[in-house]
Amino acid sequence: SEGMQVHRCRFTDFVPQAINAIEYAPATVRRPYVAVGRANGDIEIWSAKGNLVYEKTIPGVVNGSLETLAWAHQTKLTKDDLELFDTEKEREKATRRLTERAPRLFSAGLNAVIVEWDLAKLVPKAAVDSYGGAVWCMSTNHAQTQLAVGTEDGHIRLFDITDDKLVYQRCFDKIKARILSVAWSHDDQTIVTGSADGAVRVWNTDTGRMAARMTLPREGRDPTLVWAVTVLPSGTIVSGDSRGHVIFWDHVMHVVQQDFRALGADVLCLGADADGHTVFASGVDPKVTQFKLFAGGKPASGDTKKKAGFRNKKWQLAGIRRYHTHDVRAIAVSSHLDRDLLITGGVDTQVTSCESRPFPNENPYRQPCFPPLNGVVSVATEGKLILQRQANVLKLWSLGKAEPISQVLNGQMESGQGLQVYERQRDLLQMELKTKTNLLCSTISSSGRLVAASDVEGPKLFSLVHSESGVQVRRVRGFPPENFVPEYSESRGATQMRFTSDEAKIAIATVDGFVSIVDISEWQQGVFTTVRRHCQHRNTKDEVEADAGCSDVLTHPGEAKNIVAAVADMRTITSMAVSSSGKFVATSDSAGYVAVVGIDNKGATVLPPLAPRKQQQEWPTSLEFVTGDQLVLPTNLNHVFVWDAVKRSFTKWSRAFGATNIPRTYSRMMSCVAGVAVNPAEPDCIYTFATNHITRIDLTLAPGSQSAVLNIHKRKQIEQDIIAKVVEEKERETSERLSEQSQYKRKRKQSVSESARMDVDDAASDVASVVSEAASVRSQGKDWEGTIVARLREAGINVAEPHNFRMTERYQNLMHASFVDANTMVVLERPWIDVASALPAAFHRHKF
Repeated sequence: SEGMQVHRCRFTDFVPQAINAIEYAPATVRRPYVAVGRANGDIEIWSAKGNLVYEKTIPGVVNGSLETLAWAHQTKLTKDDLELFDTEKEREKATRRLTERAPRLFSAGLNAVIVEWDLAKLVPKAAVDSYGGAVWCMSTNHAQTQLAVGTEDGHIRLFDITDDKLVYQRCFDKIKARILSVAWSHDDQTIVTGSADGAVRVWNTDTGRMAARMTLPREGRDPTLVWAVTVLPSGTIVSGDSRGHVIFWDHVMHVVQQDFRALGADVLCLGADADGHTVFASGVDPKVTQFKLFAGGKPASGDTKKKAGFRNKKWQLAGIRRYHTHDVRAIAVSSHLDRDLLITGGVDTQVTSCESRPFPNENPYRQPCFPPLNGVVSVATEGKLILQRQANVLKLWSLGKAEPISQVLNGQMESGQGLQVYERQRDLLQMELKTKTNLLCSTISSSGRLVAASDVEGPKLFSLVHSESGVQVRRVRGFPPENFVPEYSESRGATQMRFTSDEAKIAIATVDGFVSIVDISEWQQGVFTTVRRHCQHRNTKDEVEADAGCSDVLTHPGEAKNIVAAVADMRTITSMAVSSSGKFVATSDSAGYVAVVGIDNKGATVLPPLAPRKQQQEWPTSLEFVTGDQLVLPTNLNHVFVWDAVKRSFTKWSRAFGATNIPRTYSRMMSCVAGVAVNPAEPDCIYTFATNHITRIDLTLAPGSQSAVLNIHKRKQIEQDIIAKVVEEKERETSERLSEQSQYKRKRKQSVSESARMDVDDAASDVASVVSEAASVRSQGKDWEGTIVARLREAGINVAEPHNFRMTERYQNLMHASFVDANTMVVLERPWIDVASALPAAFHRHKF
């Protein structure tokens, strides 16, 4: 068979941003979310249902700043709200409406502005001044009705966030130092702050005055900085400071209970579980330190106060692990999920997660430094070009070329063997777009002549003219047409865009949920026409009614469904694929809805749920069409579904194997499938890729055993080891058998020589015993081939079944994989060593 050429590319220079904040959404939210704030203002939204799964990014302002994040989800009516309702039934109905709402997300930074974000449209929903300069810390109270903000001028300011408001409420007394950290007590009666003057203060929320001050000692001339504070359910106050100390304070007497030298440098962040029995700390010294509460000499659990040993409670340093190479700036701990996840992040840009209960024995999973899904790379298959997006910059490279391989050499070359390169890749273009925010999406046409990119204000189209001297770029005016979204749509930003293979049309998915088909065949004349709008992702009653009234462009409204606000207010189109035939475009959103619509007709199909609603939520992480207009949908649970767009049904293979018979090695991978590649030379096969593997799946074969070994390199090594061991056993047994046969011959010779002196009966008896012994020696020969097959089966390799789900983990930190030609694959990696070389110096540790 013909070998496959792989362009293994490591020249992309994606430089990630440091992580400054990580926050869990409140436990009352229907679907658990995690917000990860980057230093440049980008906010990543991750789902924490099961494994940590990346969902989308809210783009920050160009050259922006982010220091802190806070979630809010009000579930109880305020006193003023209770007076508006006369009956208990009305109050229950109003409370249910509050609970069903989506959570709210706030961010702030050095620009002195507090922003609430629209989590569906990815734009600011509200913004207010901090009234005190740069914001260093922020926290919502446990009733989810107030937001406490610590500012540069030394004030704590409260903002009212009830009933979707964000309004300045009041200001606490001023101190002569910036507020670096803030936390609420669990009864919301007090606020605890850490400041740059080396003090931990307790504030009365009713009066706004300081109730207690706890001063930390200095080390040297500079005051101690209290970078982090938290309050446990028992009332115990915990602080982390610039000396590397973690201090547990008595909340009644306001004195030190216990003082630990936790780190070798500043403690920047603290995290505690819901029970308040475990605290994690980390900082400039990037080790994660765990403290556990012991009562009566045993780890505290449940309602420890009822136990006799509670008076003897003591905190102990229980474990240390080093998950990061640089400063850790954020820790988040959750105890209300299916898995108790500990999530950390910092200057080394990686989101690291592990289960918190078995810490420090649990190995972490490190997410890549780039968005693992809906990636930042696009490939022009015909033009052999690579487009990368970062912040508001687009970069373009051309692929290198290798010497062609003769048919004779092709059969002799080994897997992984390098080819002779006669033309290296070229850096063609770096284009900085004039946008207010970082880019939401980008794409390049198959020929490489057109590039489209969008921020929250709208998409832009560029033409590329390639010549020997370089690439000339020109902004194509008139794109997009004004009516690509209706007049009542407040947002024009696009989250996904794809060109058709003939480059005559482009599909645009907007932040409002529209999928618009725009004719760009006359782009050189500046003529663009919106052919149709599909609205299958807009399925609330109000949206369907509004879309049905559109008359400016052929519009296909969705079907109204009973969707709760928590789903509708978080819904964003996250994936898109266009069929090679140019007939269909498929889109999926973060709520799990998948729509396959016609490009030239009104045909539209919303796929049935991938998993029953009562079971674990499941949604696609990527979309890709294969030969015959079949849509492949890998999911967050690492299942694989295949939808026939022509027949409007799941394929036979998908119904039989898609969700129930996937090998465990594949389905239990911590990384989700980021994309699907299709080799034109193998129409019945797909190549799924994640950040740490590429897997070839034959859609005509059964997946195989649940316990099968999938990694082809590991599988080959196991086969070689087992065969070598069996061959060794065979040689040893053959040697032993020859030795036994030699003894048999000597014994027979001796028996014949002595037979003359023996009676006939005795001689016959001896000969019979020797013959019996020889027969037993001959019968000891084994079925060695059967032995090999049995041992391979025990090791997870069944030679009687075809090997499907052939996996390679040779490529790491995989950004993208696709085919540019038959049996010619492009693989883009971003090695961690290259990222680390661009980071600032890490905390120095003495090596012994």
